[in-house]
Amino acid sequence: MTSMSDLEKISANREGFNLRARAHMQSSYYNVEQFKQGHNMLRKLEQEELGDVSGKTLLELQCHIGVNSLSLARMGAKVTGTDISDEAIDIARGLAAELDLDAQFVQANLYDLPSVLDGQFDMVFTGYGTLSFLPDIDAWAKVATQYVKPGGTLTVVEIHPMLTLMGDVDGELRIARSLFQSRDVHHEMSSTYSDRIEDEVEVETHSIYGWRWSIEQVVNALINAGMTIERIREVPYDARQRLPLMVPDGDHNWRIPGDPIPLSFSCIARRA
Repeated sequence: MTSMSDLEKISANREGFNLRARAHMQSSYYNVEQFKQGHNMLRKLEQEELGDVSGKTLLELQCHIGVNSLSLARMGAKVTGTDISDEAIDIARGLAAELDLDAQFVQANLYDLPSVLDGQFDMVFTGYGTLSFLPDIDAWAKVATQYVKPGGTLTVVEIHPMLTLMGDVDGELRIARSLFQSRDVHHEMSSTYSDRIEDEVEVETHSIYGWRWSIEQVVNALINAGMTIERIREVPYDARQRLPLMVPDGDHNWRIPGDPIPLSFSCIARRA
């Protein structure tokens, strides 16, 4: 599946996301207090692509602290969430108990999930900022597909790879890197993401490793795993401010003035 080097990076990411999980209880991006009061934490594109989930069994991969999973439970889905971070899963379980929401949470490295979670689901879902922490996109697609019931769907909502290549230079959008070179990413982080760049939360310095995937690679991985692609969308808004020149659009999303490039994409695939 992965080399030992990749396994070490996955382990480092787990420790990093343990730190981030605790910090995200104070992050404006997750806004846990607003969530507790009933706010739906799913972003516009996620809600549109998932549609009516009432009465459906649903698995969220890489659910982090579980606010999306629990929002889906409020919408009537029978939800299971999974994440590599044990701190994040502990928080998710605590929120489910505190709010009396029917959802279960499983801690596992995604690639090891089949060893700890059985069954299939009407819907499998993965949201913003998840695929970039996976070193093997083909193995991801196989794991995700095995959890989809025949006739069921897999919904991916992600940061558009175009956005990950851009930099903000004096208020202008510039290409800063290549999607076809240096796919591996490594950052030493002393803060974690929030809704606005200026509101990022300080955390203990930690390493985060990532991998850049093109839409082509994601789609072909799903096709090779046996899924049929039903729809792909590209939209000019994102769930949070990733560059200083991005501005809020009044609909809980962020845009680059003039909408010059796609910032998010979605893919819906169905299992025969």
